[in-house]
Amino acid sequence: MQLQLRDYALIGNSRAAALISKDGSIDWCCLPEFHSPSIFAAILDKEKGGSFALSPAGRYKSIQHYVDDTNVVCTLFTTAEGIARITDCFVAMEEEAKKKELFPDHEILRVVEGISGEVEFKFEFRPRVYYGKIAPKLVDRGKLGIQFFWQEGTYILNSTLDVGVTGISGKDGGAVARFSIAGGERIIFSLSYTNQAPAIIPKLERTGYERMQGTVAYWQNWMSGCAYSGLYEAHVRRSALVLKLLTHAPSGAIVAAPTTSLPEEIGGERNWDYRYCWLRDASITVRALRKLGFAKEMEAYMSWMLHATRLTAPELQVLYSVYGDATLKEENLSWLSGYKNSAPVRIGNKAHGQFQLDVYGEVLDAVYYYSEYAGNLSNSSQKFVSGLGEVICRQWTIPDNGIWEIRRAGRHHTHSKAMAWVGLDRLVKLCGKYGWSQKLEKKFSDTARAISDEIESKGFNMATGTYTSEFGGDKLDASLLTLPLTGYCSVNSPRMRATMKEISNRLMENNLLYRYKSLPDGVSGRDTAFALCNFWLAENLAMLGDIDRAKELFEAVINKAGPTLLLSEEIDTDTGELLGNYPQGFSHIGLVNAAYAINKAINKGK
Repeated sequence: MQLQLRDYALIGNSRAAALISKDGSIDWCCLPEFHSPSIFAAILDKEKGGSFALSPAGRYKSIQHYVDDTNVVCTLFTTAEGIARITDCFVAMEEEAKKKELFPDHEILRVVEGISGEVEFKFEFRPRVYYGKIAPKLVDRGKLGIQFFWQEGTYILNSTLDVGVTGISGKDGGAVARFSIAGGERIIFSLSYTNQAPAIIPKLERTGYERMQGTVAYWQNWMSGCAYSGLYEAHVRRSALVLKLLTHAPSGAIVAAPTTSLPEEIGGERNWDYRYCWLRDASITVRALRKLGFAKEMEAYMSWMLHATRLTAPELQVLYSVYGDATLKEENLSWLSGYKNSAPVRIGNKAHGQFQLDVYGEVLDAVYYYSEYAGNLSNSSQKFVSGLGEVICRQWTIPDNGIWEIRRAGRHHTHSKAMAWVGLDRLVKLCGKYGWSQKLEKKFSDTARAISDEIESKGFNMATGTYTSEFGGDKLDASLLTLPLTGYCSVNSPRMRATMKEISNRLMENNLLYRYKSLPDGVSGRDTAFALCNFWLAENLAMLGDIDRAKELFEAVINKAGPTLLLSEEIDTDTGELLGNYPQGFSHIGLVNAAYAINKAINKGK
C-alpha cells in the first residue's frame, strides 16, 4: 500500500530538495536544481522511479519529526529487537564555512544510530536518472564510493559500513546491503553531487557527523531571526522553514512546491509541475516574509522578481523558472504510472503562456508593500513598475484565464479585475508618496475608478446579493475572499459580508473550502478543497472579530497535516487526505498570514 503525503518529510538546502518517507526511503529528489530531472521518483512510480531506502529488515513501527527549528528530519524505528533512528539532511552551512574546505555542490547525509537492542537494516540504492527513464551504471570504487555519472554531474555514495555493498549491476542499476546496528553505534551514509570534474568526495569519519551537527546549528541560527510568537507558533515556524527550503538561494526566487504531478484528484489528470515561481504568490509572500521577520529573504525575492520579469517587460508571464526563463514547455512522461496510478506525470507548465490579469496587481502590491520597508525605488525600477501600470490600463478590459489558470477561453473574472484595481491603487499611492509623475498618477487613478465601477456593476449580482466569479454570472469562487485582504473593499461592507456567507454556504464541505464548484475549468475530473482558501476565510473572519470561527477553519486544515506539520495544496473533504504538490508554498504562506491575523485579533486591545 502506497504511503500518503503526510507520511513524508522534506529536506533541502535552498537549491534542491528531497522527500523522505516514514519508511526511511528517499522517494523524490532532483539534482542539482529544483527543476532538474529526478534521480529518485518512486513517489511517482514505485517500480521505475528510483529510490534510496534504509529501513529495518523485519517488522517495525516508525514516526517522523524534525529536530527543533531545523529542516533536519529524524525517523524513529521501533522493532521487537530494538530501537534505531535515522537522521537525514541536506548539508547546509554559512558561506564563510565553505571557504575553509572544498565541498561538493550538494550532499545528503543519512545517519543511522542504534538506540537500544540490535536492529537489522536493509539498504537499497536504486537511482534512476531523467525521471526514472534510465538506470545508470553504478561503479564500485571501494573507499572512493559507489559512483555514477549523468550529463556533467558525478554522483557518489559513500558510507562507514564495515560490510560490503552487493548486487551492483548495469542492468538493475542498484546496490544493496544488510547490516545490524546496536545501541550506541552509528553508521553514516553520504550521497554527494559535483558538477563537472574533479569530483569532491566528502570525508565521513568524524567530519561527517560534524556536518550533520553543523547543519542543525545552521537552521537553528537562521530560525533565531523569526519574529513570530503567539498562537499556532509551531505551525508558523515550520511554515517559515518550508518557505526557506522553497527559496532558491542563488537567485532569491521561491518555487511553488518542490514536486511535480502529485495529483489533485486520485486517478485524475489534474497533475501539474510546480517547481517554478508563480508571480500570483508575490503579494502574500512578501507580506508573510516581513511578518516573520526575514527581511533578507524578502529583499532577495523582490530583487529576483524585479529583474527576472524584465525579460518579458513590460508584460508579465504567469510563471518563470528560478533563473527567469519564461518558456516552460509542458510534456508528459508516459513511462511513469504516477502517484497512486494518477497519470499523466507532467514536466513544464502550459500556464506560462496564459494571460492572467491579476498577476499585475499582485506584483505591484508586493512592490508597494516592500517600499514601505525599503523606501523609494530606483529610477529604472520606477520606470518598470509604471510600465506595468500602463499594461493594466491597456489590457484590463480583455478576458483572462484567472488566478485558477482555467484551461479554456478567457473570461472576465471579478478577482482579476479587482487585482488590476489593486495594482493601479498601489501605483497611485507610490506616485503620491514619492513624487512620481503626476500625469501617470491621474491616469492610473482614473482607470482604477473605471475598473471599480465595472466590478460593482457587472461583478456583483443583485439577485444573489454577492460578488460573482465572472462578470454577469451568478456563481462564486473563493478568490473573492481576497477583495478585503487586498484593500479593494472593507471586510465589513454589506456586499462582502454577504459574499463570504454565500461562499461558506456553497463551497464548504466538512469545514474545508473549495476554490469553486460547477465552474468548467477545461480539465476533466473533480477539484478538491483548497487549503489556502480556508486560510483566506479565517483571515477575514479574524478581521471581523469572529475569532472562534476563524480558529475552527484554520484548525480544519492544520489538523490534516502529519507529524511533520507539512501541507499540500488540496485536501480530500471526505477522507482528509492531502492532495496536490507537497509541501505547497501557497498553503504555508496562507497559514502564516492567517495565524498572524488571528493572533492580532486575540491581542487587540490588550
